Amino acid sequence: MFDSPLVKARELKARRRYDAALQVLLEALEATPDDLQLKASLADLYYRMNRPRQALAQAGAILRGAPDDHRALTVMGNALLARAKPSEALEYFKLAIQVAPTDYLWGRVARCHLRLKQPQAALGALNEAETYAPPGPGLLGLRAACFRMLGENEAERQALLRAARAAPTDAQGFFTFVWPALSDLSPREAARVSAHLRQNPGQEQNPHLLLFEAECMLKSRDAPGARERLEALRATDPPERILRAAEQLEQKAGVAPAASDEDETSR
Repeated sequence: MFDSPLVKARELKARRRYDAALQVLLEALEATPDDLQLKASLADLYYRMNRPRQALAQAGAILRGAPDDHRALTVMGNALLARAKPSEALEYFKLAIQVAPTDYLWGRVARCHLRLKQPQAALGALNEAETYAPPGPGLLGLRAACFRMLGENEAERQALLRAARAAPTDAQGFFTFVWPALSDLSPREAARVSAHLRQNPGQEQNPHLLLFEAECMLKSRDAPGARERLEALRATDPPERILRAAEQLEQKAGVAPAASDEDETSR
């Protein structure tokens, strides 16, 4: 009648309440220390908390007793990929696929191949992923990155258009949906792709994308480009949270914040 510790931990992870999830899992493991599902969930949690060493140790302990545990194999791959070891991560993802193939695992294989500068192999993995489920923005972003690496500009554009067409039309929903297609790019490239996505109808003045582009341009030391995006952002009458973030970026980009009405009347 009540949620199991595993379900509670899963829900807490989804809400990024990692400390609370950790407490739930550790308490549950005190009661049932041999539960492989709980151990695998804890290994995954360590990975999500950016603690790859602990994730590797926990997953490794599981695999010593259960070498075919696909959850532990997946965590090993994720943790190794987080530690910039795509060749080793690839082997674990392949082993996990032999046990329980999913579109997620094929996507991780594609990501490894991309890190290894193997775009054709990555495309093959993405084709396999699409046999399990329609691709989300993350996989479409990987496909676009493959075509970018191959110099196939039109194919890259079509992949990004597929992601944009599936996205919600509201500004924040659109940004949240396409974010996975941008997250692995260099700042300069991410700004370029974001600007391309803003060409979709209704997204031309998306304040979330404009803020993202300004952040990327600052990271790539393009202060004039950042200032241009911030000026465009202010013209959109953005939400208060976006406006405050823009003001912080303006200071970094060397732009004086616009004077408020109160400032003007006090002069």
